[in-house]
Amino acid sequence: MTQKAFAIFMIVGIGLLLATVVYPATMLTAKCFESMPEGTTTAIDDARDTTGGFASSLFLRSAGLAALGATAACVFALPGIRLVGGTVNARQFGLATSLIIAPLVLPPIVIGLGVRSWIRGVSEIRCVIVWGLWCWPIAALLVGGAWARRGHQLYEVALLHGGKFKAFKSVLGSVLVRPIVGVWMLMFALFLGDYSVPHSCDMIAYATALLSEATSSPYPVATVIAGFPLLAPMLVAVVVAYLVGGRAEASDQDEPTKAQAGFPRVTFALVLAMITVSTLLPTYGLIRNIALIKAIATTWELYRSDIAYSLATAFIAGLMIVWMGICVTAIAPIRRIAPLLVLVWAVVPGALVGQAVVAAYLPFDVIYSHWMLTVIGYVARFGWIGVLLAYVVVKQSDEATMGAAMVDGASTGFATCRVTFANHWPTMCAGVLIATAMSLAEIATTTLVRVPVFSPVSLVLIEKFHRFEDDILAAICILLLVVACPGIAIFSLASRWGR
Repeated sequence: MTQKAFAIFMIVGIGLLLATVVYPATMLTAKCFESMPEGTTTAIDDARDTTGGFASSLFLRSAGLAALGATAACVFALPGIRLVGGTVNARQFGLATSLIIAPLVLPPIVIGLGVRSWIRGVSEIRCVIVWGLWCWPIAALLVGGAWARRGHQLYEVALLHGGKFKAFKSVLGSVLVRPIVGVWMLMFALFLGDYSVPHSCDMIAYATALLSEATSSPYPVATVIAGFPLLAPMLVAVVVAYLVGGRAEASDQDEPTKAQAGFPRVTFALVLAMITVSTLLPTYGLIRNIALIKAIATTWELYRSDIAYSLATAFIAGLMIVWMGICVTAIAPIRRIAPLLVLVWAVVPGALVGQAVVAAYLPFDVIYSHWMLTVIGYVARFGWIGVLLAYVVVKQSDEATMGAAMVDGASTGFATCRVTFANHWPTMCAGVLIATAMSLAEIATTTLVRVPVFSPVSLVLIEKFHRFEDDILAAICILLLVVACPGIAIFSLASRWGR
């Protein structure tokens, strides 16, 4: 990359930040003031119908379930953490990470419906289980990556003084506490603002009431006021995760130990069991009572265009999210401010994000009726993934190599891109896949930024859910798994080469 190409790359990335975060937030704020009726009474009373009627019970229940869901995701991720952190063979590492990321391909509403076919009873319990089954791969990859960077040597030393379980507890206590706390906080923030999983479990969460407010109220300020109970705990959770990740110490070992190069078979078996429970069992629960081949053929004929558009827009959004994250964190002066600002924006519930994007781009007919509006909505909703991922990569960079690059005359930003991000490109590829999967599953933001060109897969799924058309749901699920295989294979190769 030449200096000129780097300058263009950075300008586009910062432009994404302005177009998807700064401008929509500014326009939503302006619309709030403009839409306030005389004396602001009507808007605030309208908002009170949501906050006053639900806050005491619905909000507390939603927060408690989000906390339990985050805990379940971290517990379910323990075998994956061990597998990602303890595998040093490049080929096996690529296989492990590609298997772990596979459950993210399934939209959470599909997992919810599949779990419902196996588990009957309390909806709250199913909601916690579905959250855990959906997002444990994120916890496994992030925390397992922390182990891979700093835990190998400690684990090998602990093995000399006890068994594998005792050594694992030693690594958990001394190396992985901060990453686990940070991941737990991020999961809590994500689940507290989630709409799809409670909906698939026949529940009404606070995010459900907020989306209803956003789609029915003519006053944007009413939705903003109704969203305050969600914003406060989500903001605290993400800031704590940000600070915990930022304080993570760089590894003091030069190279990970290669003493144990074998594949941890018991752990691998546990991970396969988790993948089976997360992916295969919910899928089988949907397809066991339908004519699958006929359903796939019908679904492909009716929805192939929507599926193609959905995958393309989600993937483009994933690339833009990581691109923006790299540019924001590459320049030190911006890195001190922008990541925290973007993370603060990220805790805004999807309904408010959708309203902000609509308020910003409604005057522009060319964009408002184009599929690019959906991409902008996805980037605005999940831009924090790219920023946080890039920030963690920069904090774990090799200072000696960076110093050598800067001695040769390279700027800080140029050296960061050419050295740090180039050496961690498998991690950035994982960020693209995670952001793509999250975008495909998003419902709240997508509901508000719908365009006439296509119907996003997430909205097709919710429509079929309400019409009890399980055959279409199952067929879309199978098609998503099939089209995701090339991406998972590429990620596996990237992880292997990066290792």
